[in-house]
Amino acid sequence: MSARADDDATLAGSAAFVGPVGAGPGTGADSPGAVVARTTVASVYSSGLCMQCGTCAALCKQGAITMRWNVRTGLEPVVSLEACNDCGTCLEVCPGPGLDFTDGAWWRERNRGAPSADFLGPWRRLAFGWATDAEVRYRGASGGVATAILQGALATGSVDSVIACRMDPDNALEVEPVIARTPEEISACRGSKYNVVATNVLLRRVIEEPGRYALIGLPCHIQGLRLAQRRHPLLRERVVLAVGIFCGWTGLPQMAAVAARRAGLDADDLTSVTYRGPDWPGVMRLETASGECRDLPYPDYYVDMMYGYVPTRCRFCPDALAELADISVGDAWLDRFYGTPGVSDLIARTDAGVRLLEDLEPEWLTLEEARPGDMVDSQVETYVMKRPIYRGRRWLRRLAGRAVPDYPGVQITSTAADRLRGAHDLARQVVYKALGDLRYP
Repeated sequence: MSARADDDATLAGSAAFVGPVGAGPGTGADSPGAVVARTTVASVYSSGLCMQCGTCAALCKQGAITMRWNVRTGLEPVVSLEACNDCGTCLEVCPGPGLDFTDGAWWRERNRGAPSADFLGPWRRLAFGWATDAEVRYRGASGGVATAILQGALATGSVDSVIACRMDPDNALEVEPVIARTPEEISACRGSKYNVVATNVLLRRVIEEPGRYALIGLPCHIQGLRLAQRRHPLLRERVVLAVGIFCGWTGLPQMAAVAARRAGLDADDLTSVTYRGPDWPGVMRLETASGECRDLPYPDYYVDMMYGYVPTRCRFCPDALAELADISVGDAWLDRFYGTPGVSDLIARTDAGVRLLEDLEPEWLTLEEARPGDMVDSQVETYVMKRPIYRGRRWLRRLAGRAVPDYPGVQITSTAADRLRGAHDLARQVVYKALGDLRYP
């Protein structure tokens, strides 16, 4: 879920980028002024294609990559020139330059024979659902489905540990990846976080510590996982479940800071930020050390001003529904579900995903069968972002001579209407980012 907002920022150092997006300058080296000829993810970051997922940091055998956090730009992979041996592994597992979505890709093997459609991706079972436990359903972002799946997988012995994320207790604007091993630890991770997080840095722990793991993340995290599994067979054996969360786009840490200032709070005084829940669709709750608290209804707090703080890379990812996951989940935005404690779309894409849902129903999950059209109808706004706007923004970026990610298997030819949508989206982003920085520096 993740990317950087300002494609044009320049940092010390440079590198030659060799990969699907062609050549271009690289940054992120930790030696000021250094000029190196290396094939590292520093060049992906400088080209504006980094998804900030953390996969590169996990798979670097030299430990040469760290993820540096910044409130304005999110997470940057910083490459130590002293430690790097120029092996190129970080580029092999980086989803930033794009990913193969054709049927011949390795990660499609588990979907072989399943129905498939553009935008929806492959599926073996479609359902609407919610956590059977009323309290879990109420506390979750959209029916508590993700919490129920992960707690159920743990209880039934399908997994031993869960790679997830939670708000950093020491920094209210930062999200941290964690490994949860108890139902209580999973509960501490519930709720949406509209903020970048390098979840995949914990794949290093998976390599080092035997066990059966589930990973829950945005489409970018699942893409990075599949690339890492292709590179490292041990990850195929140990990460036995991937739960993907629907995503139109995420936010930069500054988004929450601006929301706080708009609500009359001191962003530097924030002690807690909750983006969704309890109930549905929930509220954004902001709390400060001085005891102030604001509840901002979702999705009302996503005004145009907030739109300026979406990572640019999100505009160039067509994977809205986490097509490479075993199970994909997200809000069911349909009129008939308004007024409920929350309902999610569930897409079981693999045999493993289908078996798990069968094991968890009805004790953990309450499910109603759905049709492909139901799924698409529940994601109308997301479809616009990930198809017409995606195609239009991609066309504009290529026109400007900027690097674009490559997604074989995804329709990229833009119409005149797509280009107009893309231009409008770009203008909206630029204008509201400028206004936000001016009014809420």
